[in-house]
Amino acid sequence: MRIKRFIVNPFQMNCYIYFDETSGNGVIIDPGVYSEAEKSCLRKYITDNGITITSVINTHGHIDHVLGNAFAKDLFNVHLYLHKEDRFLLESVKEQGVYFGIDIENLPEPDGYLDDNSVIPAGDSTLAVLHTPGHSPGGICLIDHKNKIVFSGDSIFRESIGRTDLPGGNSDILINSIKGKLFTACKDDYIIYPGHMEETTIGHEKSENPFL
Repeated sequence: MRIKRFIVNPFQMNCYIYFDETSGNGVIIDPGVYSEAEKSCLRKYITDNGITITSVINTHGHIDHVLGNAFAKDLFNVHLYLHKEDRFLLESVKEQGVYFGIDIENLPEPDGYLDDNSVIPAGDSTLAVLHTPGHSPGGICLIDHKNKIVFSGDSIFRESIGRTDLPGGNSDILINSIKGKLFTACKDDYIIYPGHMEETTIGHEKSENPFL
């Protein structure tokens, strides 16, 4: 499996393509592309590498992670997935845009909702969904246990955690999600690919994250 990261939109959000180089099948995680240049770059990489996108996944519903939902869903004609507890954020995306000074159109409805029992095919592997609320009510992590990879959205960053001052955020719930769920599900050598900034590991965050 291969990971391609695009740093996109005014929030410097990490959009990921996670794909199998042999079959060419893969998924887009948090399609936050906003400008035409960002959309063109994403499209070109997928075309040039012969990737077949099989689904689009939002780790949560904040504006920076969903800006490109309509673009990705329309371009690849695939299902869009989100945890149901963050549906209200998609429905309020125009208001989020006003708050941050970004003009955004209404977004497409999700085709399905994720929970702790969901498993999403990704190339020759799978992504297990782990509900990790706190940054938002429907925040999730996506875990590839076969390859020891975690896409954490904004739940945890290198030596930091997601902000909890936005609607639905709760710091106690977030810390419990990380320590009680994520750290239990993943061993120290799992690599974390967060929604912002560089990658880290479970072990590093256990020992060095001052919030935990």
